[in-house]
Amino acid sequence: MSSLSVCAVRQPGVARAVALALALSQPAWAQTEAAAPAGEAVALPEINVGADRDRGHGPVRGYVAPVSSTATKTDTPILETPQSLSTVTRDQIEAQAAQNANGVLRYTPGVATDTRGAVALRLDQYFIRGFTVPQFLDGMRLFGGRDANPSVDIYRMERVDVLRGPPSVLYGQSSPGGLVNFVSKRPTDTPYRELLLQGGSYGTFRGGLDLSGALNENRTVLGRVTGSYSRSDTQIDRVEEERYFIAPSLTLKPTNDTTITLLGLYQRDPQGGSYGSVPAYGSVLPNPNGRIPTGRWDGNPNFDRLNRTQYQIGYLAEHRFNDTFTLRQNFRYAHSDGYYRQLYGGFTNSLLPDLRTVQRSTTGSNVSFDTITLDTHLESRFATGPVAHTLLTGLDYYNVRSRTFSGFEPVAPSYDVFRPVYDGVAIRPLSYQTRAVQDQNSLGVYAQDQIRIGRVAIQLGGRYDSYDSETVTETFASRSTTRSTQDVGAFTGRAGIVYLFDSGFAPYFSYAESFEPQSGSFAPARGARPFDPTTGRQYEVGLRYQPPGTNALFSVAAFDLTRQNVLTTDPNDSRYSIQTGEVRSRGVEVEAKASLASGLDVTGAFTYLDAEVTQSNATVVENRGIAGNRTATRAEKGTTPVGVPDILASVWANYTFQPGHRLEGAGLGAGIRYVGASWGDTANTLKVPDYTLVDLVARYDLGKIAPSLGNASLQVNVTNLFDTDYVSTCNTYAWCWYGFRRSVIATVRHRF
Repeated sequence: MSSLSVCAVRQPGVARAVALALALSQPAWAQTEAAAPAGEAVALPEINVGADRDRGHGPVRGYVAPVSSTATKTDTPILETPQSLSTVTRDQIEAQAAQNANGVLRYTPGVATDTRGAVALRLDQYFIRGFTVPQFLDGMRLFGGRDANPSVDIYRMERVDVLRGPPSVLYGQSSPGGLVNFVSKRPTDTPYRELLLQGGSYGTFRGGLDLSGALNENRTVLGRVTGSYSRSDTQIDRVEEERYFIAPSLTLKPTNDTTITLLGLYQRDPQGGSYGSVPAYGSVLPNPNGRIPTGRWDGNPNFDRLNRTQYQIGYLAEHRFNDTFTLRQNFRYAHSDGYYRQLYGGFTNSLLPDLRTVQRSTTGSNVSFDTITLDTHLESRFATGPVAHTLLTGLDYYNVRSRTFSGFEPVAPSYDVFRPVYDGVAIRPLSYQTRAVQDQNSLGVYAQDQIRIGRVAIQLGGRYDSYDSETVTETFASRSTTRSTQDVGAFTGRAGIVYLFDSGFAPYFSYAESFEPQSGSFAPARGARPFDPTTGRQYEVGLRYQPPGTNALFSVAAFDLTRQNVLTTDPNDSRYSIQTGEVRSRGVEVEAKASLASGLDVTGAFTYLDAEVTQSNATVVENRGIAGNRTATRAEKGTTPVGVPDILASVWANYTFQPGHRLEGAGLGAGIRYVGASWGDTANTLKVPDYTLVDLVARYDLGKIAPSLGNASLQVNVTNLFDTDYVSTCNTYAWCWYGFRRSVIATVRHRF
């Protein structure tokens, strides 16, 4: 293990402290800042929170975000950030008519989207550098179970930041792949009013309203209300989606140095879409009965249910004491609950030898989550001779309380995947068998220094986390109760360096760590102690280029990422696990973004990924997914994780005809996405083929036709232009997911 990482299991109730000290540190503020001559003190630019300047959470014109706060929690130019970071701006989201998180991220390097295709719509599931990653909203983590997942509606987002590589030094427990930070729309001091109507394939409809502006004459009170109603019949037979939300926000500026933004949300999903699958035989593999239709559903409309509710209230506060100190505190209370019931055929040997009859089971849950999240940090900007510093010291805390009723019935009516019968099927009522109540607490202390010495920008950071949880599970049939606890701590670190050339080139190198607690414990013969957290470490080298005088940013990065302490089967007692597993992910990512004065917006991405299980004492089963078939085993070591493509490539270009052109007011765009092959089972015997998709957009300002239409526009987007029939991924021979077929969405937007 690296010398920067120490993980310790603590006895409950034992207090731990960590001292974090950094000798050198300095900020990276403006990419045009001139180097200070040797021996001279660095002049620190003034900050005015009311000034019109780039903020790491602010709106962006075009596709190129110059600044982000996601990687550092300070407003730092992306050019000076020694870690891979991408921003999907509001302009790009609207041009591509993205409907959900997967739609937003499709043209982002390192991100494998739509991992459950069009079949399992209800969750935002994707991989970054081969790993599942957490979602954050305004810099604070979103918590929820599978059936009470706080899904983010893209219409209320200003931008989406994607940080690739371990983020634990500022955000605590996380997978090593990175994180996705959704940034909410916030009140503006200038009037903004929008009405939105969308309609298209599969009965898709959305109506949206976004109103923002000052509420008093001196613009010290700003307000915004964003709301939407949407529904769709979806690509899947007999499955609907429906959602409505309202998100009010209020910004108070009692002084020029103080800003408090209150954010609220109420969101309801009466219809949560499907979460089914299809077998590999008839989708990926040949089937003598034919090909399974891409709209096939293994559920039942008279039984399946998913409805979710979430509401949130919180604030983002900032106070500037002077030129040196700025204090920020972010808080959110969030509640999410979900009722879930489903008939599905996804267990291992669900397909009968006739290759058309699928055995099914039923499952369900009733889940609620209540979360309190608090993050407080002090930004200190000062200089020590020729060295300038931005020192960030902070403390964050969260408490998550959840209650989950769960039920499962292994035997339910089977169905013919080629000729399903949905009505008149007798399904046994589902009863809950367990109730689990969990309480989680996490406290983190962190420090980060951003150092600027001439053209050299350095980042150093460290963090200590203390995490504890208690889970009480009641089994109704036996009237028994079990209690499990976990109490762990971990230190993580990060270091990076960037050199800023006058020509716009910025090579960098970084090292970063992550940790993530695991539930469970070792066998009694091994002391029955709780599992250590999984740990991650990454080495990354990269090069960014921002041509002087242009609104463009190019980047390339190579990384070597390892996840350790992964659970594997205990060789002495197969009922338990040990922590000898390791997964390595390494590869290369390329990204280009440009918004040119000629009216051309471009984004392109390329990813090569080599993911492998490098350490494991476990075996995996070669199971072809047919009831009664013979199985075999092979060593897990050397296999590739399921659903992780080796190649991702995409390019999107959008052109707006300029004033004076005979097509002034019109815009055209197109994109192409390539997703490489992936493995569809843990034994690596099922190969999911690669696929290529084409997207189009056409737009026209209706005010060019009739001045009375003002700032109204009509836009038409086509996704998967050639209606390619493909399988997105598989998890086993029984669980495969078709991708999205051709979809046409028309958008009428009026801004006034």
